[in-house]
Amino acid sequence: MDNGLARDNRHAPLWLIASTVLNRAGGLIILLILGHGFAPDLLARYFAALVAITVAVSLTQAGCGPLLVRLAQYRQWQSVGLIVMLRLIIAGIAIVLIAPNLPPVAWPVLIMPLAASLSPDWFVTARLQFHKILIIGALGQAAGIVVALYATTYATAPFWLYATAPAISLTSGIASFFFAFDKPSRPAPPPTSHLPASIWPQLIGFTLLVGLLPNIDMALLPATLPTTERDALLLVHRLLLLGAALISAISGVLFAQNRQDKIRDIWLLLPALGISLGFMLLPHIALNLLFGHSGEDETALLRMAAFWPLLLALVSRQFLVLQEQSGHFVTACFAGLVILAGAAVIPHCENATAIMLAMNIKLAVLAITLYCAGRVHPAATEAAPCQH
Repeated sequence: MDNGLARDNRHAPLWLIASTVLNRAGGLIILLILGHGFAPDLLARYFAALVAITVAVSLTQAGCGPLLVRLAQYRQWQSVGLIVMLRLIIAGIAIVLIAPNLPPVAWPVLIMPLAASLSPDWFVTARLQFHKILIIGALGQAAGIVVALYATTYATAPFWLYATAPAISLTSGIASFFFAFDKPSRPAPPPTSHLPASIWPQLIGFTLLVGLLPNIDMALLPATLPTTERDALLLVHRLLLLGAALISAISGVLFAQNRQDKIRDIWLLLPALGISLGFMLLPHIALNLLFGHSGEDETALLRMAAFWPLLLALVSRQFLVLQEQSGHFVTACFAGLVILAGAAVIPHCENATAIMLAMNIKLAVLAITLYCAGRVHPAATEAAPCQH
């Protein structure tokens, strides 16, 4: 095993945690640069274009990232090629549908679905070279910052504003190609088995649920919710999303390594427990650190939301346990119904406290349901060829 791979395996989740923090910090810097350089109406049109194209990017990826990682580890290259071609076709269709609704100057954002469909960052993950994921993210954010500075300092046309986010996608994609196809010093031994096609649907299903779970509730806030409570809830939710991003990064590493031991639980649950304790005991510090202020409404709501990161980590653990066990496609469908049913309760809640309570209860029910499903219908997990 080469030194880089050994280093990754010892501290693997730290690389993607650092990458997540770096990407968030880069996005904040770019937002500050653009916010001081462009009129609010132009920025509003830019962000509207980004929202539309983000939908196209999500459709393009279609929950296939972990599936591509595992197929690459099993060296099922024909299946990999078919999925990449499907992603490219979906990207083309999404571009055709979205392009007519964008202003002509916004054409650079159409690069983003193509970059997402072709980027082989999943192959870097499959090779467990997580430090390179951090480098890819750093190069992408650096490109975005450079374009944002040029757009606000030297450029006079709004074209460069719309080129900021695509610069990140394009640079990250090019860097991914560079790292994905360099030859490792010691090639991994050939796999002794393959990933059954029967596992694919539930693997994609659980991946889609991971993306849906942290965001769906805020899309269904009741119109009758007072403005102050809505603002406090959205602020607290942004903090929860930071915790969700860290948990997602750790889960991605543990999946690629095919961790099935106590180390998996420690990596997942210990950081989540730390986040939950921080939100419960030091809510003022958490709010001031990230937003510069902490009102009483936000503080009380964050204390109530303190269990959310830990519950999310428990759900993520069960996703990792079940997604490659045969016979759990129905479990994934039932989990989706629980998520949708929990979200359907949100519009009927009278205040922010009730909404946060409903969000916590939904995660608790989901964690218990998934745990029981694993106990009632245990199955042998297909071992990935690339072990930790």
